[in-house]
Amino acid sequence: MNIRQAKTSDAAAIAPLFNQYREFYKQASDLKGAEAFLKARLENHESIILIAEENGEFIGFTQLYPTFSSVSMKRIYILNDLFVAPHSRTKGAGGQLLSAAKDYAVENGVSRLSLQTERHNLTARSLYEQNGYEEDTAFVHYRFVHYRLSVPAK
Repeated sequence: MNIRQAKTSDAAAIAPLFNQYREFYKQASDLKGAEAFLKARLENHESIILIAEENGEFIGFTQLYPTFSSVSMKRIYILNDLFVAPHSRTKGAGGQLLSAAKDYAVENGVSRLSLQTERHNLTARSLYEQNGYEEDTAFVHYRFVHYRLSVPAK
């Protein structure tokens, strides 16, 4: 298994995995949209995508979004996406992708690598904890989700 940073030319090959990842989170399938989204992130240097490749097939990916911490005044990465194809989940790709993300963050002087997952996703939580991630119990997280708002009836 090889873990490497994706190039813009990899967007079409990553798109099926990204599409499956979105479907896992109950989003409609949109392969063309997935490819366009990934290509734009890579072309605009808005994310770092690491891919797991085995025998010429992409079997998993993780996507890091760079941002900053005002408190530490340093760059941080949000590990926003991690997905391994169902047929490859027992091969260690998830752990290798997490390790590669950590190495990439350290090499680039990042002070924190953070992620979130659904509370009921016990498989992912176990993987994260096995790889040194700790549940944040110090902060309460809030979000404002504008796409869930409905337009008032006229």
